[in-house]
Amino acid sequence: MTALLRVEQVRKAFGTNLVLDSIDLDVEAHRCVVLIGASGSGKSTLLRTIDLLEEIDDGAIWLDGEEITDPRRDANEVRSRLGMVFQSYNLFPHMRVLDNVTLASRLVHRLPRADAEERALAVLERVGLADRARAYPDHLSGGQQQRVAIARA
Repeated sequence: MTALLRVEQVRKAFGTNLVLDSIDLDVEAHRCVVLIGASGSGKSTLLRTIDLLEEIDDGAIWLDGEEITDPRRDANEVRSRLGMVFQSYNLFPHMRVLDNVTLASRLVHRLPRADAEERALAVLERVGLADRARAYPDHLSGGQQQRVAIARA
């Protein structure tokens, strides 16, 4: 099976501090990967390079068969196909779950509200929270809030 995400020989340094040294990673579709390491070991830097928030010094990153680190690629278009969930979920407390999940679809991708809500409800169903779509984040457990953040990503 071809990897949905491929990281090949990625190197990244900040000055003389080499943070990523020839990193290789293949992630197949529908697979979950966990990055584990000590503080400062490069986990966040690797994720930031995959999301094109940091430039790599060498190597290549491929998404669905396309090299996304090619400088001719539109980084914003690539980022619209990726999502990251940080340790802090950053849900908007004054907005219901459904509104948190549809916000980017409506504002960034300009989807009509009905289309955005239909997609969001399908994703919330996949993470087991369709029945909580009208709830506010502070009425959810920490694990449920994390799943909302995953649905939003």
